[in-house]
Amino acid sequence: MRRLYFFSALLVLAAILAGCIGVDLQPPVTQKGGVRGLVYIRQGLGELSAGEDDVLFTVEPLASGEWTALSGAKIEVKNVSTGKKGFGTTEYDGYYEVRNLDVGYSILTVSHRALRHDVQTEVYVYPGEPTWVEAIYVSEPVPHYYFLIIGIENYADSRKSFPGPINDAERMYETLYLGNLLPGEGRRLVDSQATKNAIKNQIQTYVSKAQSTADHLIIYFSGFSGADYLSPYDDTGLGLSKKSITDAELESWLRDFPGYVTIIIDGSYSETMANGIRLEPLALKKRKYTVLTGAQSNQQVQYYYSFQGSVFTYFLWQGLRNGWADDNYDGAITPYELYDYTHAEMLSFYRDKDPSVRHYPFIHRGNSENKPIFKYR
Repeated sequence: MRRLYFFSALLVLAAILAGCIGVDLQPPVTQKGGVRGLVYIRQGLGELSAGEDDVLFTVEPLASGEWTALSGAKIEVKNVSTGKKGFGTTEYDGYYEVRNLDVGYSILTVSHRALRHDVQTEVYVYPGEPTWVEAIYVSEPVPHYYFLIIGIENYADSRKSFPGPINDAERMYETLYLGNLLPGEGRRLVDSQATKNAIKNQIQTYVSKAQSTADHLIIYFSGFSGADYLSPYDDTGLGLSKKSITDAELESWLRDFPGYVTIIIDGSYSETMANGIRLEPLALKKRKYTVLTGAQSNQQVQYYYSFQGSVFTYFLWQGLRNGWADDNYDGAITPYELYDYTHAEMLSFYRDKDPSVRHYPFIHRGNSENKPIFKYR
């Protein structure tokens, strides 16, 4: 009997302990906190800021003329453990405050048009009132630019040949690459040099060379194109073939590039390379890519002898070489500024022309739409 009582007591004790343990194992309520502070950048650096200590996170307003408050910047705070994010925006004086954040180590990211690249710093979020982010200097990574300029005028299949692309490519190579003050390297492929394999290999070379998310790949193409494809030199037939470069195939070559990608296409129906229709709906329509084209989905590009090239590239060239596309006069030109300039110029140029020959640019606005691709001063 004693043994029975003793065994029963053990069972009761075990049940109590199990109940206690069960309570202890319940997931704790996630504590909440926040961050706040001010963001400054060095005076006069602008979009092309370079060098060390360009951005300052601080807890006190600065009166020094060396620094200026970064107004209108987007703030993202992501908890390292939970992955949850909080968002905010800096005010006129650079002040930001983000509440309702998970407690613990987090990554604070600042995004702004005046920054060449997003800036990040590690912070610790304490429970309760927002934590002040102490003075931290952050250097922006220096981007490297890669330029691939393609122009195909004389195709292996002569039915695809038409005047203009070689001169277009020469103008873009001389201006966008050789006349560019941004640091980088470039390659020009014209006519028989621009086979499908040669284009693919050059893109893959740049993908393997790029090391930073700040790096930028810019591709320019002038030549024969159709709905959702570009024709390299060795493409045969007047329609889509195995030698064509489709939007999905081009995207597969580009997707491992770690940074920004801007594609400029001077070809008929070229909007279809990024309008999310037909062959691969999400190919180049993803946010990773900014695509600027010389024609919309139902339009053909035009060559003008007085321009010695295509209408679209002529205005691209003028906008770059003269700085006319620089809408905010900061000495640098972005893809969206190029689109805005060429669109206005082409509207004016075609105003009194036959509607059947009119064509206008299109832009898919990706992550690089406001990142500089050309610096002239």
